[in-house]
Amino acid sequence: MKKLILPAALILMGAGAAFATKMNSSKRAIVDAYRINATTGQCVDAKQKCSTNPGPSCTWSENPSVVLQNAPITPTMCGDELFKP
Repeated sequence: MKKLILPAALILMGAGAAFATKMNSSKRAIVDAYRINATTGQCVDAKQKCSTNPGPSCTWSENPSVVLQNAPITPTMCGDELFKP
């Protein structure tokens, strides 16, 4: 019986730690949003915050038809689409 207590306790602690890690990773990531400047074609800071978690698209406050994106990959290419926080 004593030989089962330690392994069982370790398994329960491991399962608890895995569950806690899974819960922490589901928090929303709020990041700076960027947009493509129509005149220069450059990826510029939109001075807004958006989320990386899927949902409704995050749009620029000055022109709601512009969907905001993640940090620039190159000067003329922004990252992935962002979503409303």
